[in-house]
Amino acid sequence: MGFASSIKEALSTKVSGVGGGGSGGRPRGSPRTPPPPPSSSSVPQRWGSKFGLSNPFSKAGSPPPPPPPPPPSSSSLAPRSGRWTGGSKFSFSSPFSKTAGGGGAPSPSLEERTVPPTPSPRGSVGGSSRGKKPAKRKDPALYDDFDNDDAQPRQREGDAKSGGRRACLCVTTLAVLGVVGYLTWKYALDEPTDWEEAREGFSDLDEKWDNMNFTNVLDSIEGLDFGDLFGSDPMEGDATYRTWPAEYIDGGLHLTLLNALDDTWQSEFDDAVSDWTESDALDLTVERVDVDYDCTRVAGVMVVCNANFGATGWVGINQNEIKDGIIMSSVAKMNEYYLRNADYDYRRFTMCHEIGHGFGLPHTDEDPYNEPLGNCLDYTDQPSMNIYPGDVNMDKLSDMYLSRRSRRVREDGTVVETTELVKR
Repeated sequence: MGFASSIKEALSTKVSGVGGGGSGGRPRGSPRTPPPPPSSSSVPQRWGSKFGLSNPFSKAGSPPPPPPPPPPSSSSLAPRSGRWTGGSKFSFSSPFSKTAGGGGAPSPSLEERTVPPTPSPRGSVGGSSRGKKPAKRKDPALYDDFDNDDAQPRQREGDAKSGGRRACLCVTTLAVLGVVGYLTWKYALDEPTDWEEAREGFSDLDEKWDNMNFTNVLDSIEGLDFGDLFGSDPMEGDATYRTWPAEYIDGGLHLTLLNALDDTWQSEFDDAVSDWTESDALDLTVERVDVDYDCTRVAGVMVVCNANFGATGWVGINQNEIKDGIIMSSVAKMNEYYLRNADYDYRRFTMCHEIGHGFGLPHTDEDPYNEPLGNCLDYTDQPSMNIYPGDVNMDKLSDMYLSRRSRRVREDGTVVETTELVKR
C-alpha cells in the first residue's frame, strides 16, 4: 500500500465516524462502543501515530510489535496478611480490597515481592558517601561478650599493665634523684650536717665553677705592672724559714710533689722541678694526678695546681699548713686570670717562686723595682732575669736540710751551738 493510499484511507475513516444520524455515525444518547481492534496489517507504526500513519521508511514484511502483557491472574490477587519474613521480604494485603460478594469488584492486593537490600556505605546514613570519611569502628577485641545486652569494656588487663609501667617509672625516677642527691651531698657539698654548711657548700660550688672557667681571663699581662702583683703574698715581710717534719729529712728533704696541673702548664712545671733538683738538699718525687682546679690540699705532700682565681691581685700563691713551726702540707697555686695568656717567662718565674716557698724558703728581696738579683725568690718586674733558683736559694736549702745542729752549755753558762753540713 502506497503512502497516498494510506492517507486516503485514514481520511475516509475519520469522516465516517463523525456526524449525527448518518449511517456510519452513532445515534445521540446511545452508549459508546469501543471500536474493534485493528488487524495486524493495519496497526500503525510509531512514526506518525498521532495521525494513524504508518512508517514510510519501514521495510515490508517487518514483524508486528509484541502484544501487551496479560492482566494479573486471580491467584496473584488473593488477599494476604502483612508479616515480617526477614531481610527485605514483605507481604501485605490491601485494606481496601473487597470480597466477591461485597458489591464490587475486588481490588487487587500487593504482590509479595523480595526487595534486595540497598548497600549503605559504612559510616553514612543514607545518601551518597562520596567525599565522606568512613566512621571509625570500635575494636570488638576490647570488649567482653554481651551479657543482658550490656557491653563491658575489656581494658582491665591493659590498665594493669599501664599502671605497672607508671609505678616502675616513678620508682626509677626516685632512685635516680636519690643517687644524684647523695652524690651532691657527699662530694659536691662535702657532707654538710646542717643547712648552714649546705649553704657554704653551694657557695663553694659557684667558686669551683669559676675556677675552671677561663672565658674571662686576661688576654695579655703586658699592660699591667707585674711588680704590683706581689702585695697579697702571704710570705711578704716574713724572712724566716720553716722546714718539713724530721721524718721527711734524711740526708736532705724527701718530698713528693703532686702534679695537678692541666696540659698548658707541664712545660713550666718540668723546667722548674728540674732546676730545683740541682740542689743536694732536695730529693723530689713527682706524681702526675688528675687535674684539680679546686687545688685540694693533701697532707704530707706539696700540691701544684692551676685555676682561674679571678682578679685577686696575685699571679701565684703558696699556702703552707704550719703546725708548731713545721710544714705539714703545701699547695702552690697558679692564677690563670693573669697567667693563662701570659708569656713563658712570667709563668716560669711564678712556678719557680711558689715551689720555692713550698720548700720553706723566704723571699730574698721584696722590692720589685730594684736591680734583679738573679733568683726566682726575688720580687721583680723583669721576670726574664729571675726565672731560675739562685745560689743564695741553694745555700739556704742546704742549711735547712743538710746541716745538723747541736747545742752545748759550758760550766760557766756559755751556750755553744754547732752546725754540721751533712753530705748526701
